[in-house]
Amino acid sequence: MVETHLYALEEDRINLQPFQAGGGGLAAMCDELLIVSPWGRIALMDNAGRVEYSERSVPMNLDGLLSHPEVETFRPDRFRVADILLKQRSEGVWDLFATHHYFTGECTLFRLSAATVERGEDSYAVSPSWRTLFDAEPCMPTDRHAGHQAGGRILTDGPDHLLVVVGDHGWVWTSGSWAAQDPESHLGKLVRVDIETGETEILALGLRNPQGFARDADGNLWETEHGPQGGDELNLLESGANYGSPSVTFGVQYGRTINVQDKHKLGGHEGYARPALAWVPSAAISGLIVNDERWFPLWKDDLLIGSLGTAQNGRSLFRVRRDGTTIQYHERIPLGYRVRDMALMLDGRIALLADGGSVFFLSRSYRHCDEESIKRNDVYSVDCEALSEILEANQAGASDGAETLSGAELHAANCASCHSLSVEEHGIGPHLVGLIGRPIGQVEGWRMSDGLRSVGGVWTPDSLARFLADPQAFAPGTTKGSQMLSEDEARAIADYVAGQVGAAPGG
Repeated sequence: MVETHLYALEEDRINLQPFQAGGGGLAAMCDELLIVSPWGRIALMDNAGRVEYSERSVPMNLDGLLSHPEVETFRPDRFRVADILLKQRSEGVWDLFATHHYFTGECTLFRLSAATVERGEDSYAVSPSWRTLFDAEPCMPTDRHAGHQAGGRILTDGPDHLLVVVGDHGWVWTSGSWAAQDPESHLGKLVRVDIETGETEILALGLRNPQGFARDADGNLWETEHGPQGGDELNLLESGANYGSPSVTFGVQYGRTINVQDKHKLGGHEGYARPALAWVPSAAISGLIVNDERWFPLWKDDLLIGSLGTAQNGRSLFRVRRDGTTIQYHERIPLGYRVRDMALMLDGRIALLADGGSVFFLSRSYRHCDEESIKRNDVYSVDCEALSEILEANQAGASDGAETLSGAELHAANCASCHSLSVEEHGIGPHLVGLIGRPIGQVEGWRMSDGLRSVGGVWTPDSLARFLADPQAFAPGTTKGSQMLSEDEARAIADYVAGQVGAAPGG
């Protein structure tokens, strides 16, 4: 049961085969869900929760990447499908669009591809041939590819065009290049793509890492994106606008004080489009949808935004109330898992794709549909009788598919997007190379929290497991938030990490 300001929610979970990286997407297909994993595997989930995997996958040349002699430089956990979109062509036939990375053998492209999905009475099929609609320029060398800043969300724009928000792929930090401000680059841009010809037009620039993209009933385009350390944004996208990355932000660069040019005031946004809403500290906001009134009439037209973060704002759903284009307030609804993508089902339930490979369905609870609630006219009691019938019908076919995950799978779902096991390079969190035997709270090039630095001793599998299970108990004052791991899950991750990273010199 999830309590919110206006509704109590029921939550049903269905597990997929575990994901090995962050990313992927889902899209409603009538009353079913089409799901694509981060590494391109396609599945259909029917309305009873049964999952059927396709023999087809998104063309990424993953085998070429994983067999490359410098694969560790590429960070395969950042090589991903970023989003999918379904556009119905005729009865039982859809065009499937996907944004994804593609390894050429020399460099990495960010690509928009298309295929056909046909749904029969008892089966579905994805066409074996994929068409490349658009390759973002430039093709990224291995030492400049930061795929976790891929962006890549897609919307239709009339019958013949798509809109794609492309992330900067980290070029601004890793190479000193201002890709998001370069008019010759597609990185960090809102791009309009002709579906038939592949011709492109850059409509807006200055984006960092777009994670959500939706159009409201008035035609307004809303986009969510990750800032650096603080400064996640909800933007109202308009043609011709410049959203300022990397020169203005409400955040700061990781491990530094500020990341703006001297001529700009931190967060001032002079000369640039200002965000409609910003999060400080960051929530690692993700997927975005505009809610309708089928299941949640009191949330009608609200923006629903997922989050990935592990800190105080993370692993949540944000409900953003607006009046046209003016933001009035937002409500944080803690969920406890990393929300990657979202979709509205045909019946109005909210489907959430979680990192690691689970789908959650949120629906209204009928817990408050008792006689006393109805007498008081509780907001929870709206349409109680009809709601009970719908919920009971949906739950009749539900299956939780629960299974025990390995340390590698738990690590991929909870740790891999922030901490490198193989490269001595800090990302959102410090790298873990040589962790075992390293003094707790110490690693070159990263300032640890006072809480961790005061613990003393060295990292062992035991101390790492205790830290993962309850960060605050292990290191009071640490900035690491709880990931809601059981002791067994924390131990599995610690044993896996210890087997992968090796010991520090002399450890």
